[in-house]
Amino acid sequence: MPPEILQFLNANASAVFGLLGALGGGVLSFVAALLLKQRDFRLQIRSKIVDRQIAAHERILQLAQDLRTMGSLGTLDTDEEISRGPIILLSKNAFEDWFTLFTEQQLAGSTWLTTGTKREVAFVQDYLGTLHMHLVDVPSKKYFDLAQLIRQDFIDLSSRLEKTAFAFFETGIHRARLDSLSAWHKYKRPVTERRLANTALVQKIAAFKNALRELPT
Repeated sequence: MPPEILQFLNANASAVFGLLGALGGGVLSFVAALLLKQRDFRLQIRSKIVDRQIAAHERILQLAQDLRTMGSLGTLDTDEEISRGPIILLSKNAFEDWFTLFTEQQLAGSTWLTTGTKREVAFVQDYLGTLHMHLVDVPSKKYFDLAQLIRQDFIDLSSRLEKTAFAFFETGIHRARLDSLSAWHKYKRPVTERRLANTALVQKIAAFKNALRELPT
């Protein structure tokens, strides 16, 4: 190093070190501010993801409650007790409207649902589609009589759906990230077919059809 520079540094050592310290402090402050900004951004993203996940799973929990809500037309069953059945099957319009609501609600938040919840929702949709197929030509006034034959199905569907959705609030909410969107959103076909075969709708299909024929027009 040239002697002139050494002489300058010796004569102005305090000022030079002060300047270097200021520069170093400025760089460190800039880096710290950048890291804090990045952390805040990540936290905001996590917060938005969690908010959407919570809203989506709350919608599913409400649909599960709708499934198990029972109503009555004030008539008595064969055991002389008040007949009860799913309130969404009180009439043709009630079922059609709720089926549409179910589809809209689950589609609105499907991206934010856990894979397990998506699969359970898809199974409920398969069940409702099967039920709709058997009810499409049934007069509205006969809906509730037939609904009583499959009351337990709705209780079971509600319980499974609620349990799966609630699992998110127990564990998934702490992860604050989405399940893989590439994961298949339905149960494997054998699983779906086996579960459908165990429903009252399928097991009592003969009684379902007989009841339809026997009901007064």
